[in-house]
Amino acid sequence: MSGLQTVSMTGLGSASGLTEVGALRIELRSVNGRGLTVKQRLCPEALCFEVAFDEVVRANLTRGTVTMIVERTDGGSGYDRSSLRRLLADLRGLAVDLGLRDDLSLRDLLSMASASARAESGSRPLPPEVAALLQRAVSDLRRHRHTDGTATVAAILTQINELDRLSGIAAARAPEVVRAHGEKLQKRVNEQLAAHGLQLEPGEILRELALFADRADTAEELQRLAAHIVATRTLLVQGGELGRKLEFLLQELLRETNTLGSKSPDVAMAHTVVAMKSCIDKLKEQAANLE
Repeated sequence: MSGLQTVSMTGLGSASGLTEVGALRIELRSVNGRGLTVKQRLCPEALCFEVAFDEVVRANLTRGTVTMIVERTDGGSGYDRSSLRRLLADLRGLAVDLGLRDDLSLRDLLSMASASARAESGSRPLPPEVAALLQRAVSDLRRHRHTDGTATVAAILTQINELDRLSGIAAARAPEVVRAHGEKLQKRVNEQLAAHGLQLEPGEILRELALFADRADTAEELQRLAAHIVATRTLLVQGGELGRKLEFLLQELLRETNTLGSKSPDVAMAHTVVAMKSCIDKLKEQAANLE
């Protein structure tokens, strides 16, 4: 299939390596979402990069709910001991200046260190090694999303072909619905009138049949269904970011299919409509994963 590559919102990407703040592992998990939501679970060393991480992810993705996990892999304590010593010295100096008792606990120190790191969020750009590691994780995620997107488009095309086939069955059945109704109407009315020795005039039968044919006319619905199916195939061939456009087309396909079913009292047509709606439900589930 030609055109731009279609991307799924579902995928997993990861990368590990040594960086300026220690050995890190970055994992990106992506699922579907209406827009782009980025959630982060960061080790203490990475807290000051929160805003920079968010900017990189948003520069590479447009839709999905992305969970970013950054963790130490070298068995480190999770804290920079030199920074903790400097912070402790500063706090003790402040206690002396203010004439306060120095009763800081390790828990107090770690809590203040975490608060200080969060306060720096957004003020520190990504160091080169951290930035390179994040880009590897993002590239891995995008590769998985591309692979999943290709498979999803193939599955959608299969369902579209089935919907097209069922629509053709409905189109072939539509003229038979009016004919069968006319025969049934004439038979039932004549049976009732025969009991009283009467016979309905042919003209009256024709008028009633004409009214039914007008109410049951599904030509417009079938034409719009065919047009929407063509538009869906064209959209899939074009590729790129098609999730929202595809969702709109599927809403229109469902609307026309529901109208088709409501206009016809025919059992065979009803079964075909149910099968068509089942196809559209599957299409909606698949389309919900596309970017």
